[in-house]
Amino acid sequence: MTTEPTTQPRKRTGRAAAIAAFLWSLTAVPVGLWQLLDPEGGPFSHELYEPTFTLPAAVPAWAAPAALIAAGVLGLLAARARPRLWPLTALYAVVFGMLLSTTSPIAFAGYICAFLIPLVVAAVPVMLARGTAGRLVAAAAVAALLVALGLTGVVDYAAVGDFLQMLGARVAEIGAYMLVQVWIVAGGAIWAALTLSLLLNGRGDRPAPAWLAPERAARWGRAASWTAFACALPYGLVRMTWLTPWAWTGGPLDSSMIDPATRVWGLCLGFAALAGGVLCLGMTYRWGTRWPFWMPVVKGRPVPPKLAIVPATTVAALFTCVSLPFVALSIRQDALEMVWAFPFYVWGPALGAATLAYAIRRGVVEAR
Repeated sequence: MTTEPTTQPRKRTGRAAAIAAFLWSLTAVPVGLWQLLDPEGGPFSHELYEPTFTLPAAVPAWAAPAALIAAGVLGLLAARARPRLWPLTALYAVVFGMLLSTTSPIAFAGYICAFLIPLVVAAVPVMLARGTAGRLVAAAAVAALLVALGLTGVVDYAAVGDFLQMLGARVAEIGAYMLVQVWIVAGGAIWAALTLSLLLNGRGDRPAPAWLAPERAARWGRAASWTAFACALPYGLVRMTWLTPWAWTGGPLDSSMIDPATRVWGLCLGFAALAGGVLCLGMTYRWGTRWPFWMPVVKGRPVPPKLAIVPATTVAALFTCVSLPFVALSIRQDALEMVWAFPFYVWGPALGAATLAYAIRRGVVEAR
């Protein structure tokens, strides 16, 4: 006699999604009021705001913020929706996750990753060193290298300081706008998580589909992980051409036309994309569940599931939410090469599927 596998998320996961949706809906009301009371200075009137779809001119300016307020009020009820009302939460996920989002969050996230790459490279030797003495020696070697780069003029730390000052001022200038953009993407992710929870919890005593069993999830999760990895290659490899005399930026470009600052940022962005692609594979291989042998202190120990699931889910939500705005922007700017260089429309869902499979295998979504 055989039994069908049944799959359900932990109850606390579904409860967390419902609470997050409720709190997000609460914040929708003041955001809508902000735009309604300050139509010129509101977050949806910022110079950087470039909506995927624009409303007809006949629609009054107050209609959109009023609709946002109404959606926030309705969301307070939808957050406690029964499983059969999952189409409503799915609608929230699509509207806020894909229709109201813009490309600003992905640009902001990309530059943050590029900024962190040099810091990570500098920290890796210290992290891999064995023992206190080894770490001190590695830290001293890294510090000596940084000093040498400054003294030889390879790195102009004064210029780096000026750049960071300029970047900080720009971030402060657009901080409120960017915060609202992140809020929109977070809303899409929260409502998508609640929808998934309702779908899985709404099965009652019926057996879950066989593909949600851990052994099945391992197979389709591996395909999803490799798909996500492949999506990281176009942009990462294009940026790696900047290390050669045959640079490519959507077309051949004389390397002399790329100034050093642009070259450094481009390469950092490329390395960030490739590193993210490699981390996608951790969702399906052993080093994603147990720390590899070359990691000091923690080697061989289980990787905490949330350490992989939380950032992977965040990135998957971000990529999925910006996919439609990014394609629309590429078409408007007649830059169709960006559609294949940044395949977020495949990358985000593939990474999300890989993360779900990983969560099933690690028991965060339980199969029994």
